[in-house]
Amino acid sequence: MLLLLVAALLPITALSIVQGLVRLDHRRAAMVGQLSRSALSLADSNQALLSGTEATLRIVALNPLVTLGGPACIDVLRQASATSDALANLSRYDAQGRMVCAASGPATAYAIADRDWWARVARHRTALVSDATWGMWSLRRVMTMTVPLFAADGRFDGSMAASVDLAWLGEQLRIRVGDSRTGVAIVSDSGQVLMASKTLPSFDVTTVSGEVNRVRDAGGTAWSYTVVPLVAAGTDQNGLYVVYADAEPERFGLPWWQTLIDFVLPVLAILMASIAIWVGAEWLVLCWLRDLQRLAMQYAGGDYLRRSVNFIEAPSEIRSVAAALYRMSGAVSERDRTLREALAKQRVLAREVHHRVKNNFQVVMSLLSLQSSRLADGTARNAIDHARRRISALALVHRQLYESGELTTVSSRMLLGALCEQFTPKAYVGDAAVELHCDIDDVPLNIDTAVPLTLWLVETVSNALHHGFPPPATGRVDLVMRSDGEQAVLTVSDNGVGLDSGGFGPAAGGGQGLRLIRALASQLRGTSRVGGRETGGTEARLEFPILTEVSTFEGMS
Repeated sequence: MLLLLVAALLPITALSIVQGLVRLDHRRAAMVGQLSRSALSLADSNQALLSGTEATLRIVALNPLVTLGGPACIDVLRQASATSDALANLSRYDAQGRMVCAASGPATAYAIADRDWWARVARHRTALVSDATWGMWSLRRVMTMTVPLFAADGRFDGSMAASVDLAWLGEQLRIRVGDSRTGVAIVSDSGQVLMASKTLPSFDVTTVSGEVNRVRDAGGTAWSYTVVPLVAAGTDQNGLYVVYADAEPERFGLPWWQTLIDFVLPVLAILMASIAIWVGAEWLVLCWLRDLQRLAMQYAGGDYLRRSVNFIEAPSEIRSVAAALYRMSGAVSERDRTLREALAKQRVLAREVHHRVKNNFQVVMSLLSLQSSRLADGTARNAIDHARRRISALALVHRQLYESGELTTVSSRMLLGALCEQFTPKAYVGDAAVELHCDIDDVPLNIDTAVPLTLWLVETVSNALHHGFPPPATGRVDLVMRSDGEQAVLTVSDNGVGLDSGGFGPAAGGGQGLRLIRALASQLRGTSRVGGRETGGTEARLEFPILTEVSTFEGMS
């Protein structure tokens, strides 16, 4: 039934729409063509007037009598202005803005240097056209064209100005238009109407040139209009536009009814067919699709067991999709259960590994402590003690991972704070009064970062305590870590004797320690620097990235 309805309505609907569009396009094309041709014709005539005025000004400016001023200059300007009825006045100004002469003007000196437009003229090399103004000497409403003049060496040498009579220009436009339903105006982009052949509504002159637009006046009459540029807008130049407008025919005329019928009939047919299609689609498809969507959202939320929708009365295609979703939910539920069990086993195994590694490290430390206590050689005992401290730091990493339950990351504040507690200054400096202060930002460290970082810290703090404070010296060691989330900076500084007096240098036996520190920094993908401080003592600085991912076994091999 639905197919028959569509088959019956589609040809009629298509033909009616095409016919209506063709008629509408013909009317619109005729209107657009007429408006555009008329506007371009008027714009061309007015541009020709402005071009002729500019040419007159430039020719007159070449006359030596105009440059000298006086009665001879006035005669020349009067003769030039008499050549065109559009010219209400011509005037010449020097570089200081003083009037040299004018076709009609004051008998006394007159200056315009304080006017805003004079400054614009002085910095331009092209002609400028003003909005409508009242001619002080011609006593008419005019628009002024000003042409800047320049001497041979390029210096500004004043200007020539011409006043175009807007009343004369409006009369010429009215004569050319003729039709009482047509209006013409010259409008500035500042909003000023320089002249209009009749009372017209406000127009938007920012529209595309040649494009037909519509506007209504205060009485409700609709006008179709087009805008053509007369003077291009610039830095100091308001744009001037010719607006050609036609009043549209009144409503409920024959063209209006023809257009309405052409569109209403196919729209009505489409509407009725759409209602029938919508009812069928809603009851047969859409309501079941919403139920399928609700079922999929339940599965997306992890609820694979609840069957909140019954698809027994749904079409066979919908029932097939629902059955596939049910089978998928069962498979996903079983897979999730298997994955959770495997993950739980892996977490237990990983915790056991960390626990056993920690215990093994503790056994090794106990053996080293036992061996150290039996050694009489102080150098050998110090070497074993230093190795024991390194192993203790590694055991601390695995202990933190085991106790926190996070099997791949550890808190920097917890790890390094616990490491600081393990450092005992008396074990390095004997009776010297040395204090250790730690200030650490809390950021997550993965195991690939935590291990070399603790070893780097053991090396630098041990060297600072061992070499920086020979007894009975006193001092302080500061351990500071700062991070912005992506990069971290770890510094170990002391106020001891410094590098030259027993620090990391070769004379103090620190060459191997420096190589180890640099190797650990390279493993952290960072940079390390050890040097003296301006205030005395030594500073070890490590800059490294904060990595959140743990290297896989394949990546480590």
